[in-house]
Amino acid sequence: LSRGYLRSTNCLREIRAALEMGKPLVLVHEADPDKGGGTLAELRSECPEELRADIFDAGWPMVVWHRIAAFQHVSLKVIAEALLLKTPKYAGEDELPLCIPGEIRADGLAFPKPVVLWASTLNDGARGLADAVAAAVPDGISITDAPPSCLFSL
Repeated sequence: LSRGYLRSTNCLREIRAALEMGKPLVLVHEADPDKGGGTLAELRSECPEELRADIFDAGWPMVVWHRIAAFQHVSLKVIAEALLLKTPKYAGEDELPLCIPGEIRADGLAFPKPVVLWASTLNDGARGLADAVAAAVPDGISITDAPPSCLFSL
């Protein structure tokens, strides 16, 4: 999705055909305003009224397209997974373990020594994020809400 896409006669013909045939959609949202990116509200406003619910409210996977290679790889994996999960071979699956050769994977990462992660009680959501980080790195992170002693010397 980029500025002007939902005003293009040929693009709308493609979308209408896909919807009529019951084909799955994956919405790829251009993030860079210099490349036609816009907010979802702006892009939705360009969409013909009769298609808005079928495109924006139907629960289709939404992928943000970034211009940095590592993030593009993530976007491509999300697109591939969303489409593969709609095929008969993967019906009933919730996710697929896709990888790109040479990508950095979290399962091989580890800290050389124990790490303490401070989750400030003054920052809503900090503890939830800290818990998610700690869960992703088993045996490597402990969490505290006690302010680090180095803050007291500032």
